[in-house]
Amino acid sequence: MNRMFRHTAVTILTVLILTGCAYDDSVRNLREQVVNTESQAITFSNGVIDNPVRIRTRAVTLLSDHSNTMGVWGWQTTPEGDVELLFLDQEVTFNAPAGKWTYSPLKYWQTNSNYRFYAYAPHADSSNGAEASIDSSSHAISIKGVTLQGCNIIDSGVPALKANFSQVPDIDWMVDRTGQTMAGIYRNEVVFNMQHILSKLCIKVCCSNTFIPDSLEVVTLDSIRIGNFVSQGDFTQNISIDSTGIIPLEWNVIDTLPRYDITSASNVNLTDTALYVLESLLIPQAVSDDQYIRVCYSIGGANGGYKNRMNNKFMLNNLFSRFEPGKNYIINIVIGPEPITFDGGVVDWDDNQAEEFINIHR
Repeated sequence: MNRMFRHTAVTILTVLILTGCAYDDSVRNLREQVVNTESQAITFSNGVIDNPVRIRTRAVTLLSDHSNTMGVWGWQTTPEGDVELLFLDQEVTFNAPAGKWTYSPLKYWQTNSNYRFYAYAPHADSSNGAEASIDSSSHAISIKGVTLQGCNIIDSGVPALKANFSQVPDIDWMVDRTGQTMAGIYRNEVVFNMQHILSKLCIKVCCSNTFIPDSLEVVTLDSIRIGNFVSQGDFTQNISIDSTGIIPLEWNVIDTLPRYDITSASNVNLTDTALYVLESLLIPQAVSDDQYIRVCYSIGGANGGYKNRMNNKFMLNNLFSRFEPGKNYIINIVIGPEPITFDGGVVDWDDNQAEEFINIHR
């Protein structure tokens, strides 16, 4: 009797185990067979900019703060080792009300495949004449026909740098230099880490504190003109970086178009607190011996009496030898009763203060 009971119990337990395994396998198969659902669609998160380790616990600059489009290439590697092109310069657009990046038609993850994605921003369709491409073997991104006109966003002196080029005609081009590898089984959002590939130039001005005790004197910045800059260039990403971590030259400047000058905010009343009067994008280029800074300012009485107008020109290569991608070049100008003082420094893109200066006195 006991033996028969044990045999019956073992049989029932075996059936239950087999039934349970079959149930788990059925659920797993159902989950893997679900297609064309939102959870299976390949989606793109709000990427970050100039964030070398992508640690989301610290403050980062989001791609949507600078651009509302990006171009994406993507390849799928099947379990058999076949590599298939999935995205061909796909335009992905930021939907501000929803806070999401969207594209159409949707593509879907396959859990047994691996993926590789590359991106740049903004999408080339947003710029007249620019064309973007990628090398299918090296995955080096190229953006040809980039043209700038020296637009800036500061139309009056401001004490803090805005550092946001999303509302100006000159386009802040960026690329994800390394691309993103994803496994289809995880179905995570793709997060790009963009890097600036242009240069940024900022100028801030103040008057010497020797003016401050004399309330009868008013110092006014009439204008600053800086030029002459190459306006067009082609970018081809260099994917080989030497042991020093320095990125080799990637820009080929095209000097067939007329060069342009950049003008700053004008008619700004100055104090001993530095005000930003210019913030502009530049195509990375060597500084030539004919590039200059011209500063025009007035010193006059507070009640509209006498007024002295000054016009000073200085050569730009006394401050910098070249403009490199992803760097912020800051020029500080101090206007006083003595000759103007210039100093300049190079910092990371979003930094506001130059820590190391080359001091020049004229």
